[in-house]
Amino acid sequence: MFEYFPLLFVAFGIVVIGVSVKGLIGFQRFAQRALRVPGVVSDVRTTFAGRGEGLKATHRPVLTFTTVDGREITTEASTASDLGVGNATEVLYDPQDPTSAMPADTAAGYGGIVAGVIALGIGLAFFSAFSGVTDVTTGSSGGGPAQCEIRQADGSFQPAACPPGLDLDN
Repeated sequence: MFEYFPLLFVAFGIVVIGVSVKGLIGFQRFAQRALRVPGVVSDVRTTFAGRGEGLKATHRPVLTFTTVDGREITTEASTASDLGVGNATEVLYDPQDPTSAMPADTAAGYGGIVAGVIALGIGLAFFSAFSGVTDVTTGSSGGGPAQCEIRQADGSFQPAACPPGLDLDN
């Protein structure tokens, strides 16, 4: 059972990479269709998640801006930001739904992808370290066919047929 534990790292890494790539693609699609206008942060809404020392605050700016067709919109940004009340900012908004908006300086990060690749690498490294085959030794007795031994993870050896094409003279 323990030898499969590293697969949790692999699975976690794959999920994090997938979610991050999906978010990055969604951000890029939004940015391609969005219009850019000047705006101002009229309020900041803070939400809390977690408990005790794990309590985390997320700050979402409330943006006020005028669309290119002259409508004044006030909406909570779809992304978190450190912008404070009164800060001027460029706003990206969806022309089909102007309430879907975010500060233009919101960057789509690659941090999730990097974290996923790291978790994936750690999982694969541990999985290969804990897999059953760790060492192969060869030997021949009396001119007969060579016999190989496979060292198991617990340190014991098990006789096995040598793989075809194994060069035993070196």
